[in-house]
Amino acid sequence: MEPAFSSLSGYFVAILLLQITVLTSAQFTVSSSRSHHVVMVGSQAELSCRLSPPQNAQLMQVGWFRDRHSQMIYLYEDGEEHSGEGIQNYMNRTVFLKDALEEGKITLQIYNVTVFDGGQYHCFFKDGHTYEEGIVDLRVAAVGLGVQINVQVLNTEGFVVECTSEGWFPQAQMAWRDSSGNVIPHSSKSYSQDGAGLLHLQMTILLKNSTHGPVTCCFYNPVTGQEKRAGIVISDILFKSEYMSLMSHKISYPWIYLSIVVALLFLRIKVAQNIRCVHLVFQCLPFLMYIGILPIYLQFRKRVSVSDDLFLLYSIWTEDLCIILGILMLFFTLLIFVLLYTLKGK
Repeated sequence: MEPAFSSLSGYFVAILLLQITVLTSAQFTVSSSRSHHVVMVGSQAELSCRLSPPQNAQLMQVGWFRDRHSQMIYLYEDGEEHSGEGIQNYMNRTVFLKDALEEGKITLQIYNVTVFDGGQYHCFFKDGHTYEEGIVDLRVAAVGLGVQINVQVLNTEGFVVECTSEGWFPQAQMAWRDSSGNVIPHSSKSYSQDGAGLLHLQMTILLKNSTHGPVTCCFYNPVTGQEKRAGIVISDILFKSEYMSLMSHKISYPWIYLSIVVALLFLRIKVAQNIRCVHLVFQCLPFLMYIGILPIYLQFRKRVSVSDDLFLLYSIWTEDLCIILGILMLFFTLLIFVLLYTLKGK
């Protein structure tokens, strides 16, 4: 019976020691100052962690590391501070504050914050076999310096309004709005990133000449809640003397070309009155081909989207080509008539 009693006593002692070990292994937790920390590009970030309940951490192993790269930034143990591999990305921009270790608090300061500093930072406290850590999510944001609006006149049907802004992070929400606040469907959106990680944003819309009232270009940063906008009044563009002058020329270009082609065709028919009908048809074919350029050009221009890289080719260059062809036709036809008149005189 005595051995059984000894075994029972040893069992209770083992259970008691196990409970004491569990209690001592969970003797503290780690909490961060803020789980989400938002800072602006170029400013200073201060990330802090503390023990709960507060206690002296001078004899503990403490430090900071990045979760994304799993690289140590700072490590403090045995009264000495060590820089980890991750410190290369923060050279001369970080400070590890350990003055409050007696209270169980450590702080990481980051100066001149960049876009690439965003992410999760882990702080940890290790005392013997007890290890606890806290996580701070650093979110970096930047608001653009300004908004610029450019207007490009395309044809008599409308014009393209382009809105640009640079220096944003993360990517801002872009929208065109009319005078009532309704969203105007955009023609294209694009963005590019510079070496510092900041975004250059661009958005365009195609407006008809029948559009009236102001339109506003809006950029909204979802992290900071800040917005920048700029607007233009369509009537001010439509009634500018430069715009009206350009539009009047654009209206006359196709008709001038068509008039030249018809006049040259009429002159050719008058000269070739004695030629057989079949030959006359063949003589007229080049002029008919020239006339066919205009509807083909108009058809291509309608089919190409404003966001297409070749839009300017079909809307401007082809129209200029029609004008050049008309001038060349007039020049060579007059030259031929002069030569025929000269030879006839001889």
